[in-house]
Amino acid sequence: MTTSLSLRAFPVVVLAVSALLSVGCAVSPPVAEKMVLAPVGSTITYHRKSSGGLGAYDGKVVWNMTQSTWQGQQVYSFGSPVAGATLHEPSRFGILAQLNPAGQPIMSFNPPITYPWPLEVGKTWTSTHTMTLHSSGKTMPMSINGKVESWGDVTVPAGTFKAYKLVWTDSSGDVETRWISPQDALATVKRHIDRPATHPQGAGVLDAELLSFTFPAK
Repeated sequence: MTTSLSLRAFPVVVLAVSALLSVGCAVSPPVAEKMVLAPVGSTITYHRKSSGGLGAYDGKVVWNMTQSTWQGQQVYSFGSPVAGATLHEPSRFGILAQLNPAGQPIMSFNPPITYPWPLEVGKTWTSTHTMTLHSSGKTMPMSINGKVESWGDVTVPAGTFKAYKLVWTDSSGDVETRWISPQDALATVKRHIDRPATHPQGAGVLDAELLSFTFPAK
């Protein structure tokens, strides 16, 4: 017996094939191998709102990318007159130290604290560090446990970016959610921190969103 497909059934078949093709062509989340570094001279501005143990502040924070040295090593300094500076080693953009607005070291980390490169959705990580408190010279262990939860659009005042959403908890109890866009040289597009009452500095909350950024012409 020979069977034939009626014309009335044809649109249904086309829709079914189209649906299969669209599933087959779905875009998988990419893998980010490293952070693209913002060039020296870049200016990145956020709106920060924080309270409690994370400091009472509600306003703009302007960060500038410069080069500096730390213990004889050339590093990138991401600094603000309001918040001080964070020193990064260039290969993995790891945090070596944090400075106060006067340029004095507050704390440093060995090994540097960095994102779990390469970034891939679903990846979990644990890292351990020794933190030095420079006011007292004391050292203490520190650990971080986190996960790369998702990848997709995140919208902030500066625009919409394709970003990875990372969530981690450190040994002090801070829980941080951060959206980063490595391909756009943006180590932070948006962030949220919850600090528990058990933290040595007390409970607090911090939220920050990217307002604008200016990269100098190469």
